[in-house]
Amino acid sequence: MNKSPNRPPESPTSGQRGSADHERRHQIIAAADEHFRLYGYRKTSVADLGKAIGVSSTYLYRFFRSKQAIGEAVSATVLGQMDAELRQVVDGPGAATHRLRRFMQLALERSLAIFFDGTRLHELVISAMEESWSAATAHEVALQSMARELVQAGRESGEFERKTPLDEVAAGIAEGLRLFSHPVALQYRSREQLETALAAVASLILRSLAP
Repeated sequence: MNKSPNRPPESPTSGQRGSADHERRHQIIAAADEHFRLYGYRKTSVADLGKAIGVSSTYLYRFFRSKQAIGEAVSATVLGQMDAELRQVVDGPGAATHRLRRFMQLALERSLAIFFDGTRLHELVISAMEESWSAATAHEVALQSMARELVQAGRESGEFERKTPLDEVAAGIAEGLRLFSHPVALQYRSREQLETALAAVASLILRSLAP
């Protein structure tokens, strides 16, 4: 049961059994990730995953209560990696104004990379978001929390106004980001259109935050 030192942290998920650090669990998640990318989440059964991994369905149930639990673990890893990259922007150098704009730009870039990478992974993430899986909920909470930190930093530096309730501002930014981070919203416009729209929205938000 060796723990890989380079594995990114996973968001809490439901439906898992046994130790979260069990190496076999991580192997199952990695294999399921590959299978979902190739064949999609909705048409995949636990039996399909067991066959692809080379174990029985009974063995998979030792670690996960259902197919959804496996899907949650995969989506937690995928969305957790995105959150980790966004966290680097939040904690990085530079004025809060520039970091908030970059934060929003990166949210779009990573969403496009995750949801439209030429595989069928987006089916899994759509299910996670539409059914409010814990991984998707944790991701949304993380986005709003990081937006709140950036606004607070801007207020402390004098870049942003202080009158509007902080939680209201953070919630507004998070809602705006849904247009550029939810797979369903992304599929109706080209990358160029999305980038142009995001730049306009980011500029509008920053103007509204000016003191």
